[in-house]
Amino acid sequence: MSDLSAEGAAHASSQGMFARKATGLVREVSPFSTFVFNMAGQPTAILLAVSVFFVLGVYPGGSIWLGFAMAFGVALVLCVCYGLFSSAIPRSGGDYVLVGRITHPVIGLISSFFWVSGVVLSIAFTAFAFVTVALGPSLTAVGLVSGHNSLVTAGNDLVTKEGWQFGIGTVVILISAALLAGGWRWTTRIMNSLWVIMMLGLFTVFVVLLFKSQSGFVNSFNQFANPITGEADSYHALIKAAAKEGIDTSPAFSLNNTWPTFAAIAGLSIYSWLSIYISGEIRRAKDTTQMKIMGTASFIHIGIAVLLSIVFFWKFGHEFFVAVNALGGSEAYPFAAPPYYTFLTSIAGGSTLLAWWLFITFAVAYPLLVLPNITIAVRTVFAWALDGLLPTRFARVSPKTHAPNWAIGLVVIVSILVLYWAVTNGSGFLSVLYEAVVLQLITMILIGIAAVLLPYRKPEVWEASATTRRVAGVPIVALAGGLTVLLLGGLFFIYMHYPELGIEKSHFFRDCAIILAAALATFFIARFARLRQGVDVDKLAAEIPPE
Repeated sequence: MSDLSAEGAAHASSQGMFARKATGLVREVSPFSTFVFNMAGQPTAILLAVSVFFVLGVYPGGSIWLGFAMAFGVALVLCVCYGLFSSAIPRSGGDYVLVGRITHPVIGLISSFFWVSGVVLSIAFTAFAFVTVALGPSLTAVGLVSGHNSLVTAGNDLVTKEGWQFGIGTVVILISAALLAGGWRWTTRIMNSLWVIMMLGLFTVFVVLLFKSQSGFVNSFNQFANPITGEADSYHALIKAAAKEGIDTSPAFSLNNTWPTFAAIAGLSIYSWLSIYISGEIRRAKDTTQMKIMGTASFIHIGIAVLLSIVFFWKFGHEFFVAVNALGGSEAYPFAAPPYYTFLTSIAGGSTLLAWWLFITFAVAYPLLVLPNITIAVRTVFAWALDGLLPTRFARVSPKTHAPNWAIGLVVIVSILVLYWAVTNGSGFLSVLYEAVVLQLITMILIGIAAVLLPYRKPEVWEASATTRRVAGVPIVALAGGLTVLLLGGLFFIYMHYPELGIEKSHFFRDCAIILAAALATFFIARFARLRQGVDVDKLAAEIPPE
């Protein structure tokens, strides 16, 4: 890997072209590992447990089925757009390289600042949620199913005690970073294993519920709940409690409420393209293989979510499932464990061993999500340093593992600091966390705009991409880019229009201004410093680097 000092990056000709060594990163990510990387950025278990069914009470009548269909449509458009685009410029660094090389380096840096801001928030929250959403509630669920009050107490401690939250969350981040520092082969092996475990858990849920009748579940639930609620028929009592709280458990279809339902699903279902951030390390990144992998990941992710959602409504009962999700977290909800599919399926199975197994297979989804997020942030920092926008040490890679250890260290430090904020000021952190998806939509829209411009601003690069086909005279990548901008613009509007999705407009635009100012300051300070070393950052950051 080149040391991008003034000497290592010095311009080499009167035309102002820059001669740089290869990055030192190695193409060692197989098609299957690429598929898992894309799936890991949107773990299906987390989507089904905490990201979908809250809308049943918040947006009555919203169709999750239309929501899934629309999210899948958007995901496929993104796969075509970003897959074709990255085949033209298969470089590590993702949106920073793609947007910056086609538009302007400053715009590329702005794009990546928005993206990395959302990623760092996601890393901290995922590490935090590993304790408060996965470990704590799952231990409580196992304790309730097995009758061991000590596990219930342990679960409550994890949910309420900051020391445990920060300590365990920090360990998750450090272990993920250690895997990356050890090289891609170890990282992909662990990531692949975690994904397989998560999928085995979802398969277990499907099998258990498939052979459990709805009446059988009602009986199992009432037997489980009776010692807690004192009700002989807790199942129907919960439905009545929901009605008493003003919750409509059988609402008529509402198109108005379907839009935010779609947005909630899209928030963890349109990211099967994240491998563009490691394109420099993916085998056969220059053909359509990566695009096909992205599309397959979208299909499997949404397909499994739809299939299991059908099973949940079928076996748990539509009215009950709406009621229990709408009441979850309220005083009318009688259980210490939230109504995740793991808890309800454990009740259906009536087995402590099953409860432990579902706990493990759900919990692994969180470190699985941390790994690609840290990787994305690290590869972006690496690309910034490679262009001279950060000190050159952040673009160094280990000669043994080919890992950019300085970049990994920087991301770890920032992530742990943000995690500390999440643990000590939960309400303040959450108010900003909700913005993460919308911040990243800005980046995704900018990638779409750059894809539209690719054939016209860099025709020689486009001609070397996976396809140069046209429709009605317009390159496919440009059409996909235009459609990406329209669809994501609509999704952006939905997030801004429905306040229950968590976006406070005044705070959002304030934070956008802060991120924009930070990106501009970084670029112009770096340009001034590099010019004093005899390096023109504008030209350096406009050149497509070797890999």
